[in-house]
Amino acid sequence: PFNALGLLPTALVVDITYKSNSIYVISQCAQNFVPSEAPPQTRSFQDLYRDLSPELQRVVGHVEWPELPALISIAKSVQDGTVLGVSDGSVRASVNRSTQAWIIQAPNGSEINGYGPVDGTSEALKSPHRAELQGHAAIFIMLSLIVRYFQLIGGKIRTYCDNQAVVKKMQVGWTLWRYRHTKGPDGDLQALLCQTLHQLKNLNEITYDTEWVQSHQDDNGEVRHLPRQVGLNVRMDYDTKKAYELPESWQTRSFVPVLEAEGCAVYIGNAKLTPDLHLSLSEQWHEKEAVQYLLSRHGIHATLLPKVHWQSLRFALRKLSPHRRATAIKAIHRHLPTQEKLFKQNRVVLSSLCPRCLQTEETNSHVYCCSDEKALLQRKADWQDLWKQLHKNHTAPMIEQTWRYHLQPLLGIPLGGSILDGLIIARGELAELLQLAIQEQEEIGWDKLLLGMGSIVWKTIQEIVDAGNPNPPKRSATAWMNASVHQFLQYSLRCWKTRNRAIHGESYQEKQKLALQSVRESITELYNNPPQLAPQFRSIFEVPLGHRLRLSLQAAEQWLSLIAHQVKVTNHNFTVLLRQHKPMKTHLRTMRREARSQAKDRRLPETPRKAHSRAVQAAVHEMRLKLYTKRHVSQQTRQHRRNQFSSHQPTQSMRSLEQVSNRPRSHQPLRHHPP
Repeated sequence: PFNALGLLPTALVVDITYKSNSIYVISQCAQNFVPSEAPPQTRSFQDLYRDLSPELQRVVGHVEWPELPALISIAKSVQDGTVLGVSDGSVRASVNRSTQAWIIQAPNGSEINGYGPVDGTSEALKSPHRAELQGHAAIFIMLSLIVRYFQLIGGKIRTYCDNQAVVKKMQVGWTLWRYRHTKGPDGDLQALLCQTLHQLKNLNEITYDTEWVQSHQDDNGEVRHLPRQVGLNVRMDYDTKKAYELPESWQTRSFVPVLEAEGCAVYIGNAKLTPDLHLSLSEQWHEKEAVQYLLSRHGIHATLLPKVHWQSLRFALRKLSPHRRATAIKAIHRHLPTQEKLFKQNRVVLSSLCPRCLQTEETNSHVYCCSDEKALLQRKADWQDLWKQLHKNHTAPMIEQTWRYHLQPLLGIPLGGSILDGLIIARGELAELLQLAIQEQEEIGWDKLLLGMGSIVWKTIQEIVDAGNPNPPKRSATAWMNASVHQFLQYSLRCWKTRNRAIHGESYQEKQKLALQSVRESITELYNNPPQLAPQFRSIFEVPLGHRLRLSLQAAEQWLSLIAHQVKVTNHNFTVLLRQHKPMKTHLRTMRREARSQAKDRRLPETPRKAHSRAVQAAVHEMRLKLYTKRHVSQQTRQHRRNQFSSHQPTQSMRSLEQVSNRPRSHQPLRHHPP
């Protein structure tokens, strides 16, 4: 009846209750849930793609549309659970560009595929993680359109990816999306995947499985002899290269809009923080302090800062164990507990000389160039092991020879004729890059290269050499830079470990023996050069030196610590006395100031107020004299008072008081004298 009367489009939704044979309206919704006219029906599958927001269309990329029978075959394979989805990503960090490609294929060969750009800042596009994750997001967005177009209920898809981090995220899944629950970078794409997968599972009962597939397997054989998923991965690898040839509107942009699935995003300037949110914000918050510290500690100014390959240093530090990482960070910032450092902190009594060569102060740089024979032999052996690892990693010969030429003099290792005669003369672009790398590394410092601070141009040279190699290695230039910096840090740590073994010994017994010997030397030095102690402290010569040298290690260390504390207290007391001392000029200046003030008071006229104040002060002084001055009492008066006190008998009131006080009571008796 409502529809016949034309009232259905104007109907509203209300909440009612039934009580006492009456219907009561509790609340009424002002929104009309029944449209007056039916929405236009979707005509084709492409219309669903066009209905997506521009942000999602850019995530999916350029789509190669199949015919309707092919879409029907894909839909049937989704219901059967035999459909495959494969994605791949590509990154060209040198030009800040990245692409992705994806494909959904049925067993009979029917497929739909696409490829497009990956938007993000240069920091987000340094690794292929974002490109691989966006390729998988495009697969599930397109799958949701297929399910919606054919109104499918129930089904399954198996996806493949050659990035293990993405595979692990897909296998674990997201139970609840929150920024604080995100592990790793690219939280916006994770939010998009989380929303899409939940809609497919809850509304259409579509499930998925994700597995890892090894990339670049076409190098070992033809594609037709490979499994189906491997062949599709190889195809997607070629499609990612095709995506670089798309028009300008389909190229990588640095600006990334806020996706509807993530709800909100954090921007710094015009750049969206798509990497790890916590790490990015902490780096931005402490950027100014870090730049100032690098300038003051390492001499790396703001223009030199982007020339250092910091990502490889971060990778190398993360690869170390926690205690070795702490030692490496101390070595980088020159905070190793060398003799110079310990002597400045008064933790070493003798001197800051190197305990191995006994020639110069043991600074952080001296650890790598000590002239001790055993230390030099060990450095040479570790140096050969380092270059074996770098050669195994296919380091370019020109880089290897350049590093040897500049680093071996810093380590005290002779160059030899093989290095001088084997220097490779580069030509063309490589020659210019090599000169630029040497110049930048000289500004940074060649000693900093041993601690992981290398120029970013070294990676560019290695990338060009690998591209011209007929048999290029199966690793990227970034992976080579990470491995090289890691090996340099390992070499620095081995140098420090060799120094500690020489000074402190290897076993526990050797360490105890060397420590006891060092403590006895310190005690002998104290007896030869006794410190000046305050009078309240005992002299160190009360106990002979022979008895001191027979003390145990713990007792000797405690006695040295006690003497160090007494010396510190003595110096502090002397400093305080110097501060309290005032020269005679200061006293004379104060006396002259007081004399001028008194003379000024005498010259002032006698005002009524001042006269009244002086009269009050005189009266107070006289009253105090009367109250507190002792009176003279004669000897006769004193004797008379004694006799009167001895012959005095207690009165009736006092006797009654004593009787009352002798009665047993529950509380304390009264006191007859003041407390």
